[in-house]
Amino acid sequence: MLIQGARALLSSGAIFPLYIYPGDDCSAWSTLFDSIPANPNLPFTLIINPASGPGSDSVPDTTYQACITQALSLGSNVNTVGYVLTGYGERASADVLQDINTYMDWPVAYRPSGIFLDETAATAEYLDQYTSYANQVRADDSSGSIVILNPGINVADPGFFSIADFIVTAEAFYDDFSFPDSLIINATEPAAKQIVILHDAPSTLPTALIDDLTSAGIASTFITSMPQASAYNTTPPYWESFCAELTSSQS
Repeated sequence: MLIQGARALLSSGAIFPLYIYPGDDCSAWSTLFDSIPANPNLPFTLIINPASGPGSDSVPDTTYQACITQALSLGSNVNTVGYVLTGYGERASADVLQDINTYMDWPVAYRPSGIFLDETAATAEYLDQYTSYANQVRADDSSGSIVILNPGINVADPGFFSIADFIVTAEAFYDDFSFPDSLIINATEPAAKQIVILHDAPSTLPTALIDDLTSAGIASTFITSMPQASAYNTTPPYWESFCAELTSSQS
């Protein structure tokens, strides 16, 4: 278990690619908000994505400001990370670094705890480049800022595990994922640093797979029955049951 504040957190948590505009009174995030205090021992990681990144302004709009602040107020089991696109190493490094700096300069009330680097090129030739991104995330808070890399597949160079807190080693159609065969888990690539994100899942909650992932100690999971095109801009229909299963499978 992880210790955060005065509460012992479970080892396997929920991650939510929250590419959903909060709406008036944060109504579009209400199901998520209900799930956090309902599962106080479950770690939640929310990927904040105002505009395929932080947007062109120095801060997000007031709706995002209020709703992120509200999310963080729901419990010590919540972290947010800012979405940054890297284009599999092809996006200009200056633009990636600017997005990182924009997030990390947000006021503390809604500043993310780290950065989610999407479309990671996890091959040896890009390791130095992503190391510079990770270093920038941690520049102001070397011990507390979270770095999540998302190649969406197993890394070609295990050295990426040394620069990241977590890596999305599977972002896939549910039917294309098989546990444990789809993952590489060993001492260098530990389950505790791996994240699994699946879309197009069955309409019935896949409890057996959830139990397998938590038993293996996978760091965080997101599973939705929604199709790929709307998987991250729609709350999964069984989100609350999914969170409850993550909790109960570790009790």
